[in-house]
Amino acid sequence: MMQTRPSNLQVMKNQLSKNHFKMTTTAISRQPITCYPCSQIFPSLQPSQWLRHIRLRRIKLSLLLLLPLLLPSCNKTPISLPSFREMPSPIAEDLSSVAFADSLHGSLTGGKAWEHGFVMNTEDGGLTWHTDTVFDWKMEQVCFDSKGQGYACGQNLLLYKPSGEEHWRLFRADFQWLRACHFPTGKRGAVVGGEGYHGGHAYTFGPDPFWKLDTLQTFPNEIESVWYSDSVTLHAVGFGWVMRSSNAGRSWERLDITGDFFQSVHFPTPSTGYICGNSGTILKTSDGGQHWRVIRKGGSTGKRLKPFRALRFATADKGWIVGDQGIFWQTEDGGDSWNPVEEAPADADFTAVFLLGNKGWATAKGGRLFGFDD
Repeated sequence: MMQTRPSNLQVMKNQLSKNHFKMTTTAISRQPITCYPCSQIFPSLQPSQWLRHIRLRRIKLSLLLLLPLLLPSCNKTPISLPSFREMPSPIAEDLSSVAFADSLHGSLTGGKAWEHGFVMNTEDGGLTWHTDTVFDWKMEQVCFDSKGQGYACGQNLLLYKPSGEEHWRLFRADFQWLRACHFPTGKRGAVVGGEGYHGGHAYTFGPDPFWKLDTLQTFPNEIESVWYSDSVTLHAVGFGWVMRSSNAGRSWERLDITGDFFQSVHFPTPSTGYICGNSGTILKTSDGGQHWRVIRKGGSTGKRLKPFRALRFATADKGWIVGDQGIFWQTEDGGDSWNPVEEAPADADFTAVFLLGNKGWATAKGGRLFGFDD
């Protein structure tokens, strides 16, 4: 018996007469998507109000999608820094940090983990550099105290250089990976470290001369950076940890802050401080580190993911943050907005930034060194 094939119009009428229908699309998903009539979605609305309600929802959704584009922190305008320049470096190995005792005398550290490390010196403001000391382990960071004495730390080693002397001396050697150091004076300082995201430790020195070890504290997680905000208040950050000590490192309080591998902490004033992480988080405190607020939220993917490595502030409001993939940002409003420096090369993986007066220097992987005027 011959069957009559329904017309396309009849098929559409049959579909529309159902309470709901299903459709499958391969362009978006291989799973069926169930659609419901407006009477089920908006049961309290009359049919004449459905269209108006849908239009309002579309407007709200459009505003939500446009909101990120309207926020200053997300719409970063590049700024020009004509003084930004790449400086000559006599080595092709990764540089990890730079610091200056004055406008002419400074030092660099770097190397490759478990293979070799070095400390280099300059006496002409960074125009030329010469190798002072070479090791079998990577050197991580260098700093100078208020009297011009230098300190450098790395894998298994802690060095110092008396003010006015030309060469570095070995202070101690052990089997600890020392990541960062900060010595405001020759009688007060701290060194932190760890390895493989764990095995964290903090050495604090003082109030006697720095070579007298005062306190050693250990922690489950790796500690990456340390800074004094005043003579007795210390701050340290690392893998998912933010800590504060109010007694010069004799004891530490872990704050309820997680969510990133925090890389750098810096206080331009006793009350104002900043922290950055290698997933893009930036934190700020205005009360000496007792409380912190997020001024930039990081992420594991997308635009929120920014591999920050270090930050340094000249004042409570003006500072710089650097990282991989050419990240070299400046803020002049305390971190409310950030502007990338357009002269910074996109292929530079920055590792550290240092400020002294109106001058600045930054290190990067591959032996790259940069200078700029603030």
